Parts: sequence; C-alpha cells; structure tokens
Amino acid sequence: GRSGPPGPGGGDGGPPGPSPSGAGKQAAPGRAAAMCPNCGSRNIESLGPSGSSVCTDCGIIVEENTIVSSVEFVEGAGGSSSMVGQYVGANSARGFGTGARRGQYGFSRQSRENTLASGRRRIQDVAALMRLGPHLVDAAHRLFTVAVERNFVQGRKRSHVIAACLYTSCRQEKSQHMLIDFSDALQINVYVLGTCFLKFRRLLGLKLEIIDPALFVYRFAAHLDLGDGANRVAMSALRLVARMKRDWIVAGRRPAGICAAALLIASRAHGYERQHADVTKVLRVCGVTVMKRVREFENTPSSGLSLGDFHDGKDAGDGGGGVGPSEADPPAFTANRRREARARAVAAGDVELLTSGALDNPDLKGKHSSKWRRDKRSTDRSREMTEMYSQLETDLMEGAAEAEIDAAGDADTGVERKGRPAVSFTRADEAYEPVRPAAVSTLHDTIAYPTGKNQRPVVLPDQATAEELSAPTQRCEDVLDFGAWRDAVPPGAEDEVTYLFRSDDEVAEREAVFNAQNREYLDLQRQREDDRLEAEAAARSKLEDEAAQEEGRRRYLKTSRSRKRRDGLDPHELTTEEALMEVVRTRKISRKINYDAMSSLFDDDGQFSTDLLSDATRNKKEEAM
Repeated sequence: GRSGPPGPGGGDGGPPGPSPSGAGKQAAPGRAAAMCPNCGSRNIESLGPSGSSVCTDCGIIVEENTIVSSVEFVEGAGGSSSMVGQYVGANSARGFGTGARRGQYGFSRQSRENTLASGRRRIQDVAALMRLGPHLVDAAHRLFTVAVERNFVQGRKRSHVIAACLYTSCRQEKSQHMLIDFSDALQINVYVLGTCFLKFRRLLGLKLEIIDPALFVYRFAAHLDLGDGANRVAMSALRLVARMKRDWIVAGRRPAGICAAALLIASRAHGYERQHADVTKVLRVCGVTVMKRVREFENTPSSGLSLGDFHDGKDAGDGGGGVGPSEADPPAFTANRRREARARAVAAGDVELLTSGALDNPDLKGKHSSKWRRDKRSTDRSREMTEMYSQLETDLMEGAAEAEIDAAGDADTGVERKGRPAVSFTRADEAYEPVRPAAVSTLHDTIAYPTGKNQRPVVLPDQATAEELSAPTQRCEDVLDFGAWRDAVPPGAEDEVTYLFRSDDEVAEREAVFNAQNREYLDLQRQREDDRLEAEAAARSKLEDEAAQEEGRRRYLKTSRSRKRRDGLDPHELTTEEALMEVVRTRKISRKINYDAMSSLFDDDGQFSTDLLSDATRNKKEEAM
C-alpha cells in the first residue's frame, strides 16, 4: 500500500471538489449506507479519485481515505526522481521509505524486519550456490522467521542457522541434498552444522522422516563416469536398495553408506570396474563402511542370484520358480544368535562344532573369520593395568567398609554392620554375576567363553534370573511420589539420601551467591520486564482514551440530533438557506462573515436569488455605454 496527499475537497465544512465523469457514486447496495454526522442525511456521494465521501445536502466530508491508487513522483535537488509515499511490506507493522528521502516520507525499518530481510538475502545466496528452487527458499525463510521469533539466532552464526533452515526444508521436501553438501558449499565443519540442525529440530519439535537412500542414487550415479550405462546401473542400484530394506540392512544405517554399496555392486554387476575408492570419493563415506555393507548383503539370499534373476525377482533356492527371495534376519540379530551358539558350544564342550568353522564370522575372510577361537594374548602393560585397577577397587571397598563400621558402631543404635556400604552404585551390576563356564581346549587353541560388548559373559535366554523374567511393576509413565519414596529409603541410606538435598537455609545462601554473581544479568532482565509492563500500560491507556473520545463523540451526536428534533427541525425538510444558516449557527465558522449579505443571496422561497447578478450585469452595461 502507499499513502499520499488527500484529494481535492479535503477541508471540513468546505464544498466538495468537482467530480470527474463517472467518479461520483452512491453507497454500494450491499453495504450499510453511511449517515452524515452533521445533518443526518444518507445522501452520501463517493469521490473515486480522492477516496472521499461527501454529504450532498450539507457539503460535509463524511469519510476521507488517504490511500490513493495514483502514483506521484517528486524531483530532488540533483535532478533525481523519487516516488511519493511509503512502502508497507506484508509482514511490516508500519510503512517505510526508501532512498535518500527516507526520513522525509517514512520510517526506517525495525531491527526485526532488517534481520528477516538480511536472512532472506543470505538464504537466496546459499540457495543459488546449491541450485535450490524458489519453493525451498520460501520454506527456509519461514523457518528462519520462526528461529528469529524463538531467539534461536542469538549467539549463533547466521550461516549456521541459514544452513539448518535450508537443510530442514530439503528434508521436508525430500530433496537430493545432504548436510555435507552444505558443509562444502559454506566451508563449515559438518559436525558443527549437524549440532545446529539437531538443536533447531528439537526447538521446533519437527518429526522428519528418515532419508530414503534411493533419493541419492541418480545423483551420485552421474558422477561415476558410467557413460550410457548410468541409467541401467542406477535402476539396478534402486532395486538393490529396495532389497536391502527388506533384509533389514537399511534400518539404523546412514543413507550414504547404503547408496555407496548399492552403486558399487550394481556397477560391478554391469561390467564396470569400480573400486571402493571410486564410490567413497563421490559419496564421502569411509571405505570400511562400504565394505561392511557389501558383506552384509553377501550374507543374504539375494547375493546368490544372477543379474537377470535379480531383476526378475526369482529366489536363489527355488530353481527360478519363486516370486522372490525371502527376507533375511537383521545383521545384529544374526550376530547375537551366532554368539549365543558359540556360548552353548563352549558350555557343552562340543569341540567338533567349535572347530568345524560353522560358527565362524562370514563377514570376515581367511584367518580373520576364526579369530574368535584364539585366546587373546595379554601384554605386560595390560596385565599391569588390570592389577592396578583391581588393587584400587579393593582399597576403595575396604575404606568404605571401615567408614560404615565406624558410623554404625554408635552406642545408641547398638548395631554393628560389617561388609559393604548400604548404598553402592555398583551393587546393581553385582546382584547377578553369570557363572563363566570353563574354556574348551582344542588341539591348537583354547576357546574361551564369549563375552558381550560390556565385557561380561554372554547370558543365554535360559539363564535369565527370576527378576529379569518377572513382569515390570513400574508403569511406563507414572508420577513419582517423592514423600513415599523418601519414607521407603532403608535406614542405612538415610544419611546419604539426606546429603543429596538442600535445606531452606542452604537454598537461600546459594540463591544469594547466584544473585551476587549474576547481578548485571538480573538487572537487565528486570529492566526489560519493567519496560514491557510500561509499554502494555501505555497501550492500555491509549485504548481507553480512544474509547472515551468515541463515547463522547457518540454522546454529542445523540444530544445534537435530539435537540434538532426538539426544536422541530427536520434535516430532510430544510431549505438550502435554512440548512446553511443552521450550519453557521452550530459551527460558528467565523465572526467576520456578514450574515446579512449571506441572507440576501436567497429569495423569499429560500432558493438562490439572481437579483444581485442581474444588478451587477446592468451596472456593467451602463458603464460600458
């Protein structure tokens, strides 16, 4: 919108300006007709160019709109032209001017509007660098606006927030862009961008779908120099990704590694000699990751199919008559079952099964697959560290036991307890210690009982304790009764539990220390709160004043109309002379007006008289003669 000077006839009480052809219109039929506040007439004429509404009975301007559709320009001192008016943006609270005459025709932008405008320019620059569409720019700018409103941009670099907004919009639109692409374009560490993105997603509570690896197949297949066969390789890679989804290889894995393994297998299946380094350089993933994904696919039934059978969806073990390979178990599930089988074989002493190679790791080749059978040789350094930690643990336990014995030997209680402390952070782990079966000796090696990732013996399903097999007593979501919990604390642990909580005096002391150390911050927050309350009070007072003025105006109009009715004056039945004199009497335009001369303008019927005009014409003719 743009506001300019009012149209002609802008003074109160003055006659309306001349209406151009077709400009004067009555009130729209679908809109409630306006009423003149002076005479009460409803004969209101609208002047289109000026945006004003004028009463045709008394000449009062009823409504005046300063928003005009015409465009006006002014010339500056140096000969430059500028447009008159103010620009009002879609998200702006007020208008602002542009150019050198900004201070004359409008206000400057607010700080928030400058931040949003600058952020949109930066988003457009990054989008042009990444070749992103305008719809992604609009989506990212909306996210940036939310980030500004939630104060997410404070204390962070603008480029990090912009990259997070653009990547979020790409994830929502399922675009073929990864976070490392923004890292390369902006020359920012990908982990820094990842941290900013995760915090931004947590702030907004966004639930983004998992990226489908198939989105990146065509993009990276074009960078492998496959020539005319790029489309065939990409189609085979898409089928491989779909097969990996059914075999639980995609779940929990990064899409770049899945895409790299699929492209490597597909390119080799079509006769292209591509190495791990070729795909890792294009997709920026580790070579070990690609090799691991390829080996996981080798353990599935689909790996035994030819290229034609794979595209036809045939099974490797049904002679070509099936509808497709069956689903394989997840790799982690298979590894755990293999570890449990090794534990059962060691516990049963089945040397034949242990040495047959049936329990070897199929993901590894050669001597590495049977590495689990060989006993781990400990070095002198590892033995020294083990002995040191064992001695340290023993000393700590003895010191804790002595301290508890001294505390429990009080004469009032008469209780003397020996052993470990009542509260121990390791007792939960020590409640059940699985018995490690003895190692099995073979001709060449000594096979020990396998351990899990926590370096503890593997617990088989039939070795679970009664507590582990029992149903949980605590509901998934519940509110903790703190009073009941403290009452249920064992007597020996009351001192330690009480030490974890502060008394009222300690809370007051810590609060005083905090207030003293953060005095400037607290004063700033207090000042902001006072300013906010003052602004709200000022706005409330302004609204009350405007309401009071409107009430007074309504009361005045009601009194004036009732007085006119009481005096027997009907605005619709007055002549022109009576209406004019009534306006002069009520408004008291000026004391310098000769009301007698004004009365002589009308004849006895109250209409305009032409006698004075005839006398003036006669005098001119006599002077001419």
